[in-house]
Amino acid sequence: MPAVADVGFDVDWHSQQGTRTPDNRDYAGVGKRADTILCIVLDGSTSTPTSGELVREITREMIDWYVASAAEITVETLTAQLRRTHESLSKIFPSDTASYGIAHFDAAGRALVLHAGDCLFGRYDEKGPVQWLTQPHTLANALGEMPVDEIAKVSARHRLTRSFRSREFIMPDAVEIELAGASLVAATDGFWAELNLAEQLEFVDRRYQPTRSERDDRSMLLIRYLDDGQTNRLFQRRGPSENMYLRSAVKE
Repeated sequence: MPAVADVGFDVDWHSQQGTRTPDNRDYAGVGKRADTILCIVLDGSTSTPTSGELVREITREMIDWYVASAAEITVETLTAQLRRTHESLSKIFPSDTASYGIAHFDAAGRALVLHAGDCLFGRYDEKGPVQWLTQPHTLANALGEMPVDEIAKVSARHRLTRSFRSREFIMPDAVEIELAGASLVAATDGFWAELNLAEQLEFVDRRYQPTRSERDDRSMLLIRYLDDGQTNRLFQRRGPSENMYLRSAVKE
């Protein structure tokens, strides 16, 4: 996709609360500049007391910074802001942890991804299953890459080797993705690990109804470039959500 002066984006956030905590601890945020967007998806730990509040505050700090700043977005600038966010929140949430994935989309069809924990990114073209492009940071695959559907079957996947941890800052992994006209999915482990391929497609289409009595929160953020002349716009396809934060630096 060639670079353009202004570009539009369509985002679709779909989240279902699980049964393991009294609140939905998955959270998403999207911030838009003139022709780029920053997206973040987080999954708060079920074993720490206020991780649901932590993911909300991380989201707001990252998105507010992006919308207010004119800084060039690189691995270094994103990591520096993550460090500042960690410094400001670690004393407020001394025992909480979360997985996160951050993606910055430019006007040329590229995404810069930073991630730590078990939020994953994958390519989605509506013709088949999600093609996962990142690996989770878990004990299940600590010694080498594994197919994501195989990681999902191993109980050690619940032990994270990286995450947003209040007691220390851990560097995220970084990867650049060429989208080539495809959409990008960012998902929590309730999506990629607890749903089979058919159920994942149903979830993306909002046709999936949970049947398991014990389940995790599950969420996905679908991002696609608009190619129908709707430039300089940010569309949220399904309307507002209580666990999504949306801000734009430009008038819509």
